[in-house]
Amino acid sequence: MEQPQKKFSLKAFLKSFTREIIVPIVLALVVIQYVIQAFQIPSGSMEDSLLTGDFLLGLKFTYGSPIPFTNQKFPGYTDPKVGDVVIFRYPGEPEYPDHNPSRYTHLFNALMFGNYYWDHEPEAGQPHLVHYPDGPKDYIKRCVATSGDTIAVHEGKLYVNGERLNTIPGHGKWTASTRTVSPRDEVETFAIPSVGDTLFMDSVSLERLWWYRSIVIQENPNSHVELNLSLLQDGRENNGYDFEDFRIPIENDRAMELDAMFTRNRMVVQQPLHQGDTVSGAMNFGYFRQLANLGFLPMTDPHAPAGWVRNVSYIGFEGAMLRDLEGNVARLNESAKASDSSSVDSLSQDSVQTDSAVAGSPKFEIHRSLTIDGKPIDHYVVQTPQFFMMGDNRDNSADSRYWGTVTLRNIRAKAFVIYFSFENEDQKFALGNPFTWWRIPFCIRWSRIGKVIPLIK
Repeated sequence: MEQPQKKFSLKAFLKSFTREIIVPIVLALVVIQYVIQAFQIPSGSMEDSLLTGDFLLGLKFTYGSPIPFTNQKFPGYTDPKVGDVVIFRYPGEPEYPDHNPSRYTHLFNALMFGNYYWDHEPEAGQPHLVHYPDGPKDYIKRCVATSGDTIAVHEGKLYVNGERLNTIPGHGKWTASTRTVSPRDEVETFAIPSVGDTLFMDSVSLERLWWYRSIVIQENPNSHVELNLSLLQDGRENNGYDFEDFRIPIENDRAMELDAMFTRNRMVVQQPLHQGDTVSGAMNFGYFRQLANLGFLPMTDPHAPAGWVRNVSYIGFEGAMLRDLEGNVARLNESAKASDSSSVDSLSQDSVQTDSAVAGSPKFEIHRSLTIDGKPIDHYVVQTPQFFMMGDNRDNSADSRYWGTVTLRNIRAKAFVIYFSFENEDQKFALGNPFTWWRIPFCIRWSRIGKVIPLIK
């Protein structure tokens, strides 16, 4: 006997749809927001502890889960400790497009597809929707020092509180044959600020001031922070000054600066360049002034025509370039001093020296001003704990040696366990080529699956 066909019930359908679809999605989003999140290792900066192609889970609640629609976090049950492998937001690029939180509202994070923002003041013909596909980036490094510690790096070796640190991984997978004065190899002794410490802006080098700027930006996400530089020549501003013989060391973190020099001077490299070599050419002070003010270089033209969505992308400006600027200004003053001495030696036999005899010699000084929402500050009180992060593969890692400390607010999660690992450095496997799919079982690093990260040797 045939069963009578049940009539369609919208109420029953919605109840089933909610139970089977909506509730699991909501629970998954809650878990992703507050408990655990998946991350992928894209580079070799943590080798051999973590390998390119490792997929891992990070515990977000350990250091404090984010509070939705705010820049605050719920309290965690601990702060990062020395030796922890930590996932954090990279402080070297803007959290909001153009570093302008008043203009842009964060809509949502589309995970592997990047972040979307709403532009409240688009240019004529530009859309309101803005896509930030590759940022703000998440980095993964090891915490090597915390607030109150002092750190230093000499010949690539890390020293914490005056003692060489050998108790955790991180001695460099590849040892450079030539050690240079780059942040990779040399960092002057630096005390990591603690909550309540006062940072004075006028008593440090430009490179260290860049680290302080990073702290201020991380701790004031809703404010507009700028570093304004001016070049004074004989007490007068000359921000369009051209350095005729600006010297730049060949280092990984100088790529942006070197590219600007080669482009400006139409330089063609006739011989191999090695790490630690120095090149020279004409450079304009305005280049450093603009980048120090922005803190990043836009990789896309903000005025280019766009469809229904405008893409943005940025590359961070490295503070070590300010060391180059300061050094080249010092060279100018040394040249001026030598010129003054020559002028004095060539005075008339009357040996009467007047101020006008050397008045034509230029004297250069860099004036700096750090502002929060347009208000200059000469000191700043630290609000949150600070952490110094380094990659275990120390000869091939962009980390705190280049851009300073990471604040607690930028900490995302504690790396917990590897749930999958895939090796494809030779690129012999391609998802779009079915004839390579047979390689999948041989590309999986089966022995790494399930490894608890703090126990990895």
